[in-house]
Amino acid sequence: MAASRLTLTDELADIRAEIARLQQRESRLQALADNLPTIPVFRRGWPLLRTPATTAASA
Repeated sequence: MAASRLTLTDELADIRAEIARLQQRESRLQALADNLPTIPVFRRGWPLLRTPATTAASA
């Protein structure tokens, strides 16, 4: 019985360590995302794509 309890305790400790590692990774990735420059969707001089609905309405 003591051996199985030790195994469960070790497994729980491993799971908690993995959760902590994932939380740290999430924090690092979020900091990276926060520090990236914003990229505009449309740039001046780029033609806008026409959808079939807008070409049919203008015709």
